[in-house]
Amino acid sequence: MFYTEQVRRNQIDDVLNISTPTACQDAETVAAATASSATVSKGRGVHRIKSTVQLRKLSVPANTLLARRAFNQPNHNLKRFQSQSNSLLGPSLFCISVCTGSVMLASVIQYERLRDSVKQINAFEFYKNSIYRKNENVISKLKNNFNKLEPSEKVFGTILLLNAIVFLAWQVPRWQHIMIKYFMTDALARKIPVSSLLLSAFSHSSPIHFCFNMYALHTFCRGVIQPWGDMGPEEFSAMYISGCVVSSLASIIFRRSFKFQGNSLGASGAILSVVGYFSLSNPDQKLGIIFLPNIQFDAIHALFGIISLDIMGLIMKWQMFDHAAHLGGTLFGM
Repeated sequence: MFYTEQVRRNQIDDVLNISTPTACQDAETVAAATASSATVSKGRGVHRIKSTVQLRKLSVPANTLLARRAFNQPNHNLKRFQSQSNSLLGPSLFCISVCTGSVMLASVIQYERLRDSVKQINAFEFYKNSIYRKNENVISKLKNNFNKLEPSEKVFGTILLLNAIVFLAWQVPRWQHIMIKYFMTDALARKIPVSSLLLSAFSHSSPIHFCFNMYALHTFCRGVIQPWGDMGPEEFSAMYISGCVVSSLASIIFRRSFKFQGNSLGASGAILSVVGYFSLSNPDQKLGIIFLPNIQFDAIHALFGIISLDIMGLIMKWQMFDHAAHLGGTLFGM
């Protein structure tokens, strides 16, 4: 059925009269009536409103509308909590997988190393090695020199090399977008690359940050790895890698909870896991500060001081350092 011009005008007048807000009407009633009037006035053949009774049914008490809206409106806090939980699910599973996998891989490698160490070199292998030793190339010489190093020096040299490669990659302008995405952790990102939990712990963009962390790592490596420590190189590597992802996850959880802006990178969290383990294993060992050589204190006191400083940083919301990553790494090492 097509409306005539007079009927259409009458219905529009009725709509406009009804859309006047009263004490019992809500703002949504006015909007619905106005939208309906626009629909009637534009389309000639539109037969959506048969009478003004349908529009009068929209006029309901305000308390009823509020109650209905409260019932139908989703809980935004619950949805936000669910979205945060879903966004943290991937990093959490990645952290658990890396920790478990690194421990299992370290056990296998350590078993193979111990089994190979009991094998005796026969006379033929010794003769063959003595002949080919004269024709060694540069790579073979580097490999032999690396094998002569102590276990702690081997582990530290490997970690130092990886960090140096990443540091040099930061200096290439065309790679900046890749480095920012995968070699830094952004807690407020909608989708966090799980690999950044591990890669960011091998990432340093400034030379001071890089040199200070590598010096601290070298200091504690010898005290943890055999023969001076009680850890094998495989066990230390598993603990260090696990400390990387655990400290990164702690940083992401804290920053996301308090909406802290900024990215995080560096090996400090993993190094502090080594410091935590060393301090509990050698509580009476004397430690000092690089710039204050005359000041020494027990390792256990230094550990409590580091923990107290990080807790204070979290409470005061200091953002110069990633105190959440530091505290997470320290507690993991303990």
